[in-house]
Amino acid sequence: MLQPKCEIHVTADSVDVATKGLFGTRTSRLWFGCFMIALMVCSVYLALFHPGRGPNIGEMLAETRPGRRDFAFNLIVLVYCALIGLFLLATGIRHLLPFGERLHADRSTLTWSRISWLSFGNRWVTRTAPLSEVVRASYAIVYKSKGIRGILLETYGEPLKTFWGIETPEANRILRGLKALGVNVQHDPEMREAIRETLRDRRADL
Repeated sequence: MLQPKCEIHVTADSVDVATKGLFGTRTSRLWFGCFMIALMVCSVYLALFHPGRGPNIGEMLAETRPGRRDFAFNLIVLVYCALIGLFLLATGIRHLLPFGERLHADRSTLTWSRISWLSFGNRWVTRTAPLSEVVRASYAIVYKSKGIRGILLETYGEPLKTFWGIETPEANRILRGLKALGVNVQHDPEMREAIRETLRDRRADL
């Protein structure tokens, strides 16, 4: 899983965290989105109209009639090509739209906002709770089937599973900031060694 890039600002009285996105800067996302849409358009054009050694999709579409011997095969190919085209289009559009996650906590209130990657709108979903209702915070598994870790904030209501895929150095900074505000942060004895390993890997990648 791609690691979210976070901006973290911790003071004596507040913690502010915002993801900068999974796929680089806003400019790079815009370029990538336009590239994916252009790729989809070119693929559709070539599939429908470009002549080749075999029949193109347009010819297969014209010949796909119930009762023909190759009807099932042609239908499967057409559905497969349509799904690829829709995937390229949806991915391109999604990169042109905003997405991200934010967290603000002070000594009285915790506010969490997110535009999900699966959301194609421009509406931040926000939850606010008194800081006293955050009974525990930890760096824990937030998606069991994939073993993905993030910041887990347990409240009297529904727990908040935030910043999926965040790595230990950034998670530790957030948790230390929350602890300074009075949140009960669950101690992880393996956190220190995990931070060392992550920093060693980052230095090796430089």
